[in-house]
Amino acid sequence: MKVREYLENHWIKNKIWTHDKWPKHQLRLKMCAAFLEGKKFIDVGCCLGHSTHYMKKFFPGEWSGLEFWEEAVIKAQKLFSDITFYYSSDFNLLPICGKFDGVVCSETMEHVEYDKELLKSLINITKKVLVMTTPNLYINDPGHLRVYTEESLAELFKGFNYTIHSIGTFFYIVIKNE
Repeated sequence: MKVREYLENHWIKNKIWTHDKWPKHQLRLKMCAAFLEGKKFIDVGCCLGHSTHYMKKFFPGEWSGLEFWEEAVIKAQKLFSDITFYYSSDFNLLPICGKFDGVVCSETMEHVEYDKELLKSLINITKKVLVMTTPNLYINDPGHLRVYTEESLAELFKGFNYTIHSIGTFFYIVIKNE
């Protein structure tokens, strides 16, 4: 499923961003923010910017968001004018945004066909800490391409200085760039 199709026909149509107010998603966003270090951050796969907005409240700093559908970026800029939003047609182009002390990519990797390439691109823009999350169980979502296990995550992150935390219904993968 293409980004535009997923965001228009599922995320926006069903107002999925309202889920960020649910306790389990508030906890997820607080946890992502708690793993961060530094002052300059980006939320990759931010959709309309709601998660970026919450994380900025939980961990103040210079926050940006990045989405892979230009119309979502335009809407995010209107909703949250205090945050810089970037559009990229491809995650291989992420370096155009610069480097960030902390990078968050929450609830995105399970949607991406080429997860190893996404990981490499995220590492390239991370100065200190990369935080990724993914469900640790099956979720009925039309855009999910896979469900990760601890074993499949260990294989994906082999060679990196990472930790995996399974908290509630999410895996949190934290990579320290040293």
